[in-house]
Amino acid sequence: AKSDDATIDYIIVEQGDTILFIDKHAAHERMNFDRMKAEGYDPMSQTLLAPAVCRLSPEEHAALTARLPLLEEFGFEVDQLGQDLAVRQAPFDVAVEDIPATLEEIAQKLLTTGGADPAAARDELLHTMACKAAIKGGWKTSLQELERVAQAVMEGSVKYCPHGRPVAIELTKKELEKQFKRA
Repeated sequence: AKSDDATIDYIIVEQGDTILFIDKHAAHERMNFDRMKAEGYDPMSQTLLAPAVCRLSPEEHAALTARLPLLEEFGFEVDQLGQDLAVRQAPFDVAVEDIPATLEEIAQKLLTTGGADPAAARDELLHTMACKAAIKGGWKTSLQELERVAQAVMEGSVKYCPHGRPVAIELTKKELEKQFKRA
């Protein structure tokens, strides 16, 4: 990246005889997930001027209201408003306009995978929160943030996104030369 507010999807790093192509969103999502999963994670929350209203199906509503303590643990303060939910407080990691979609996504994940197992429910919430808080492809990202993500990948502390996909691919000098028909 040449400027301090580059709009890119991938970070390209030359490391010895290897070039790394890093998916900045997937790597940052993993960094967020690990930070949020760490013992003692205490999210910063914001009290909303006006509550964000989430209109959910009865099943989604039930899935979330059954997990209100878990939502509170991650910074959501939610009141029931008939079949809707009114979010009065939310984590800083989630943009206000993303709150309804975030809770709907969490509810869907709880319905499909985390309904009975508390640890699975917590992980599903973490996956969604980590993704929502991650820098996105196409977003303007500061050079410092890109360097922080690249460093985590190069150190080996970030290898896979929370869903198990690799965050980077490697291309050796030999493989690159083969592509250019030099080998």
